[in-house]
Amino acid sequence: MKLSDADLRFVVETLVSNRSDHGKIIESLKGKEDFLEPMLNDPRLAQRLMNEEEAFVRVSPFLMFSILLRRVRADLEERDFVLEIEESGKRVPIFHARQVVELLAEPATLEYLTEMLCSFVRTNTAVLYWKERGHWRKRRICDINLDDMISLCQLVEPEFRPRIYKRIADIALFLTGIYPDHAGVWVSRPHTFTRGERSIADYESEGRRFYALAARCATPPWTQSLFEQLAENFTLARHALNTLSDGYLKSLRSRFFGTPSN
Repeated sequence: MKLSDADLRFVVETLVSNRSDHGKIIESLKGKEDFLEPMLNDPRLAQRLMNEEEAFVRVSPFLMFSILLRRVRADLEERDFVLEIEESGKRVPIFHARQVVELLAEPATLEYLTEMLCSFVRTNTAVLYWKERGHWRKRRICDINLDDMISLCQLVEPEFRPRIYKRIADIALFLTGIYPDHAGVWVSRPHTFTRGERSIADYESEGRRFYALAARCATPPWTQSLFEQLAENFTLARHALNTLSDGYLKSLRSRFFGTPSN
């Protein structure tokens, strides 16, 4: 777990409020994931995150998403359905809660989704230049734009493509999971590479395809089986993020991820 000293202090202060030797406890927890795991499942951590505005300043995105994804898992253990959010914003009950809980019970999947969400806290834009048929061309590339990344994948050397496969699939999962009601807004601005506005089903198809491609050339710390699982269970992963977004992040999305725009 990529937890900072400040993260550990937040956990210890929240859960061990009856002791004053927090520094000693923090030191004893470093590198002890077996001890930390049950602590991160404690509902008091999520309650503090949601009820104290300054709490978000104190913790890293990794700790925040680690806590909230575990709360999603616990919440769905008490329900038979998840609410799938459509492009229109309509909520539709889907009786997949048990399957989503099983997916989030996989430690590697939970950690992957946590790090994936962290990767979208800051996004990057660059201008790419390349030579084609004797003429120099340029294009602005944004690493949260599916069309941009697909086009970049076609332009780079083969050895650089695996990381882009992963990013393309992550974009599809992130947008349909966290911003399902705005996914179409994130389509590229008009240019020769644009494929037009995508539906959630289109994003899901691309996500499955590129996770499958990422599985063929997986490198540590992620495994082939993890990417294969995400390709096969893309809808369940999306439902997990829908639940996270609707239940916990809705009022905080613009703070952490910005506002969807062209």
